[in-house]
Amino acid sequence: MDRIALDLTRAAARFIRIAGQVEESRYSTVAWRVLGELEQGGPARVSALALKQRVAQPTMTALVQRLEGEGWVTRRADPQDGRATLVGVTPEGVAALDRFRGLAAARITPRLAELTDFDRATLARAAELMDRLSDID
Repeated sequence: MDRIALDLTRAAARFIRIAGQVEESRYSTVAWRVLGELEQGGPARVSALALKQRVAQPTMTALVQRLEGEGWVTRRADPQDGRATLVGVTPEGVAALDRFRGLAAARITPRLAELTDFDRATLARAAELMDRLSDID
């Protein structure tokens, strides 16, 4: 089991690095992960986003400001703590994330075409299983 976990971790990291090398993107993969996190999990505090992405809070604050400047996120007061703000993704941010994902997928599509039908079906099933495994927090 440990070997499978190690192999999956290594392969997934390498795969993401390759897929994420989208030339048209001005943003790091961290920015796209933040938008994806907000899309999936809903609004979050900057501190929580920084912790999840393993970056310093000032770094995340600067990134959120850039994303806000693009119109991809908004900030609003946290109803549970008026001193804090929640960051949420906008429809424009979701559209930008969808474009990035499409460009990333386009980098992989030619390689998928080289595989057999069986191998593509195996990867489709593996993607389902990895998605299920990623629900661990």
